[in-house]
Amino acid sequence: MADSAPATAPTLSVAAPEPPAETAAQALRRHPLGLGLLGFYGSGAIVDASSTVFLGTFLYFYLTAVCGLSGTLAGLALGISLAVDSFIDPLFGSLSDNSRSRFGRRHPFMLGSIIPIMACLGLLFSVPIGLKGAGLMAYVLALSLGLRMSLSAFGVPFIALGGELSDNYNERSTIVAFRVGLGAIGTISILVLGYGVFLSAKAGGQLHRAGYAPFAWSGAMVMAAAALLSTLGTLRARDRLHGAAHGDGHALGRLVKEMAEVFRNSSFMFLFTACLVFFVGFGAAGALTLHASTFFWRLTPSNILLISLSGIPGLMVGIAVTGVMTRAFEKRTIAITGLGLIALCQLTPVSVRLSGLLPPGSTAPVVMLMTSTLVASIGVAMALVGFQSMMADAADEHDLLFGARREGLYFAGISFAAKASSGLGVMIAGLAADAIGFPNNLAARGLHASVPWGKAMELALIYGPGASVITMLGILLLFGYRIDRAAHARIIDALAARRNG
Repeated sequence: MADSAPATAPTLSVAAPEPPAETAAQALRRHPLGLGLLGFYGSGAIVDASSTVFLGTFLYFYLTAVCGLSGTLAGLALGISLAVDSFIDPLFGSLSDNSRSRFGRRHPFMLGSIIPIMACLGLLFSVPIGLKGAGLMAYVLALSLGLRMSLSAFGVPFIALGGELSDNYNERSTIVAFRVGLGAIGTISILVLGYGVFLSAKAGGQLHRAGYAPFAWSGAMVMAAAALLSTLGTLRARDRLHGAAHGDGHALGRLVKEMAEVFRNSSFMFLFTACLVFFVGFGAAGALTLHASTFFWRLTPSNILLISLSGIPGLMVGIAVTGVMTRAFEKRTIAITGLGLIALCQLTPVSVRLSGLLPPGSTAPVVMLMTSTLVASIGVAMALVGFQSMMADAADEHDLLFGARREGLYFAGISFAAKASSGLGVMIAGLAADAIGFPNNLAARGLHASVPWGKAMELALIYGPGASVITMLGILLLFGYRIDRAAHARIIDALAARRNG
């Protein structure tokens, strides 16, 4: 408590100068985040998780097996949309980094994206009957571009927002953990709506064309509600954010300059490349999973749902394990461990099945796939928390090196890498499926269509062991990332000294 002034001393009232906005925001970022704000923020992850299930699990199967589009054309349409998106993600990152409004830098983009996301997703799974070949490819390409642009407008500012809410090394992992954990709600919702309702065995199964449109529109409403909740719920946190970057010139010219600056940071380069490689392999495997489940493992929709949902407790365990490991291990170690678990689970089930070790007609394949999915999901949680938390630390390093905040561009890198799973990964899957002569338009053969065992086995080798090789390459790339706990502490101290100097 301060000493009282003597009664005879003259009193002089001088208004204290307001601290600079950056200093005030810095003080707010030192305040721990409450559970309410973490919950509101994390709910936005439902958008990304839901779109990942739609685009990574159902879309390729819907286009090829149900609508009759060749694997090559389906992969090409989604690959082209990804190529365009490679410019869209960083553009939205730069725009939101440099934006100024009474609602903050990130929130106007998030709010404006909600309706386009709904419309494009619903229409993408509502292909008109009779549309084939090049016309179908053009339809898919147009809607994929619209959907990707809309998801970028929400996702890039959303993830960048999480990177700015706190400067604390450990709390950043907590923010990502909430994002991953609440994203599981989106995953569960879409899986249950799909395998449990609109594509269930009772409804006609995964080859039942009429189930896809109501499935997609229902999922779009789930995503819109989550996006609105996250956007409005985090508005009160906008004062915690860094000030807008001082970008000059036209948006595109500024983007080129900023991108060149970002790629000069080796920490970003190693993280981005490792993310990209991993997600491409993960996406190729995911695109073929429903084919493999149906024609290699010969599972019913209820079994597919059971196996898919077994990943949810894995995510929860992975988040808890990551929270404990963060106190004792570096983030890179956690991410590498997670990728190792994923590679193991990609390799093992198909290898065991082809070795003849599973008793025919037993429940052993379902149990093994459930266990593998659970363990792989632990790895996914560890990898995602590690990747995204490391990217926030790399953005701090960028500020120290170049004197500018580029969270939007940095997290555009992760957003683009993640979407590569449903773009480049699906393109690779489509080319590979056509290369082995895997049949399409299977729905035309009836709801119980089958494929030759040899083709199913070749497809399984691509989606299992093939994907594990790509994941292990991602592990090797991560060894180039060098920011550890001590290095980040030095970066934060140097930034604080520069601001207060």
